[in-house]
Amino acid sequence: MKDKLLRIAEEVYSAYKELPKDYEGQVKVGMGASGSPTSKIDKFAEDAVLEFLDGQNIKLSVLSEEAGFVDRGYDDVLVLDPIDGTLNCVRGIPFFSVSMAVGKKSMLGCEYALVRNLASGDIYYARRGGGAEMNGHRIAVSKYSRDASIFSMFMGPDAHPDTNKVRMHTSRVRSLGCASLEMCLVARGDTQAHYMNCTNFDHMIRAVDIAASSLILREAGGEVVDLETKGKLDLEFNLQDRKNFLAYGDIRLKELILSGSG
Repeated sequence: MKDKLLRIAEEVYSAYKELPKDYEGQVKVGMGASGSPTSKIDKFAEDAVLEFLDGQNIKLSVLSEEAGFVDRGYDDVLVLDPIDGTLNCVRGIPFFSVSMAVGKKSMLGCEYALVRNLASGDIYYARRGGGAEMNGHRIAVSKYSRDASIFSMFMGPDAHPDTNKVRMHTSRVRSLGCASLEMCLVARGDTQAHYMNCTNFDHMIRAVDIAASSLILREAGGEVVDLETKGKLDLEFNLQDRKNFLAYGDIRLKELILSGSG
């Protein structure tokens, strides 16, 4: 499966790199299956994946942000975000990815995951029970220290008031606009937590956004928890199930952050 995911990611990466510099990726070209507008770059990347799956006869059904569930007759599902961090992509900010996981029904059942930074080319991969890696080298989470740690966080007008409380547990905060890569930074130990607490249900996270990065983080020694139940985060393979979450590397952060979150 790793080889298949690498080939799919390479197809998207190569296709993206060949786009002309004046490509108008931000143009809206329709509405996605989730009800959100579909940009030209999202549709381009998704079409590249679907065409590649058909052409190579890769035996996976697909759940994707734009097309929704594509039943190709297989139990194993490719959970796909063709471009995570679309705004970064179209604004020239080099922090966006193609995110892919393979499982059957929900996020906790994912067996394989791959996230590729489409700006740098860096590849994160994990197999359940097999650890996590970046560019072929093992990665692991790091310990929390308030003075040395960095958190990435969902910010903006829809951020829950508890977000400001969480900011007090670290000396540095970033809001980078690409959840899959932000969680991979936690997995490799460069940041210590990613916190998303959104008051707008339509902007909360879905399986297509973080199925891959959740497995990568868990295999690197971290965890992802549901802010409502405070248990392990799980999301069904559909576009309707949405939740808020905390991803962390050091288990001490779970109690520290969630004890003061609503």
